[in-house]
Amino acid sequence: MHVLFYDENKKYIGEADIEGKELPPNSTKAQIKPGMYDPEFDEIKGEWVEAATREYIDQTKGIPEPNPLMEQISAISKQLSAEELARKQAEEGQQALGMQLTNEIIVRKQAEAVNISMGKQLAALKLKVLELEGGVTSES
Repeated sequence: MHVLFYDENKKYIGEADIEGKELPPNSTKAQIKPGMYDPEFDEIKGEWVEAATREYIDQTKGIPEPNPLMEQISAISKQLSAEELARKQAEEGQQALGMQLTNEIIVRKQAEAVNISMGKQLAALKLKVLELEGGVTSES
């Protein structure tokens, strides 16, 4: 059986594989959670708890100092992303305006074609009216 040992202060002092089914004094089968810096066994809870202070953990982790250059690069990257998004939105707006103008030109051309056709029909009708009134003959 695999056991973990702790001292009189409940601090982890090692582990071993032992024979038998009975736990030796100051030992447990409870495993230490990954990432603990100073495990201490809580006999009431039956588990290992973190005894290290936040300050100790932070020092041990070696929290990197802020890098001004990396912060500038990050800020520039965010700015470039925002500008890229704005440029794409402007392009989409221009495309929409282009389509709208194209549609308006098509409608205007269709209206012109209808006007020309109606003008021809009106001219033909005026000629017929004049012929009927006798003012103009087809021979004139």
